[in-house]
Amino acid sequence: MMLKSLLLLVLCTSSVMAATSLPDNRHIVVKGEAVVRTAPDMANITLEFESVKAESLQAKQQVDTQVNKLLAGLSNFSIDEKSISAGRIFVEPNMRYDENDNPAKDGFRATRKLKVSLKQLSLLDGFLNFALKVGVNQIEQIQLLSTKASDYEQVALNKAVVNAKQQGSSLASAFEAKLGRVYSIQSQEVGSHFGYGSNNNIEQIMVTGSRINAVPEGKYLQESITFRASVNVVFDLLLE
Repeated sequence: MMLKSLLLLVLCTSSVMAATSLPDNRHIVVKGEAVVRTAPDMANITLEFESVKAESLQAKQQVDTQVNKLLAGLSNFSIDEKSISAGRIFVEPNMRYDENDNPAKDGFRATRKLKVSLKQLSLLDGFLNFALKVGVNQIEQIQLLSTKASDYEQVALNKAVVNAKQQGSSLASAFEAKLGRVYSIQSQEVGSHFGYGSNNNIEQIMVTGSRINAVPEGKYLQESITFRASVNVVFDLLLE
């Protein structure tokens, strides 16, 4: 009787219990999890051009010139037109404030953002140097990615399923029972994220005069992408 009473307990966390439909018979609820890590092989880079001039047309023309220089050199980094997306150019009054916070117009500011996908990560340092030389004012973000993300997500999900089966079998065996058929698969989560570790400055590179506030070259390739997957499963329990 003691064994049967123990087998009636649902072995799960409270969060899984709340989100999972449970059967009336003997059962066990497990959450399988898995993590897969890989090195990135591509990067999405967001760039911003900016110009402040006395006349709005002058500001726009300078940004146009800088953008055209960048586009003309992209072939040197194996970047085609499909790997580029450009936002609209914005021209607005450039406002300055005195010590009393009184606003005053000081020329015009033109800005335009571009997003570039670099599929040869070994060229990243060279591309950043090139972008700065043609007049990029800000490298807003460098997002490291994998061209095989969907494959790695599937690998992580498969491992999460295996992990759920292993946990269920181990717990059932500990109570002298066997794992039965699957009653339900409530949910599954697959996601990925990339981290920058100690490279705290990689997300944003600002240009001030002739100074470039950036991490030393070569550190962009040290990071990894983590793919995580989880699945909640309810198994029937069989008495031995």
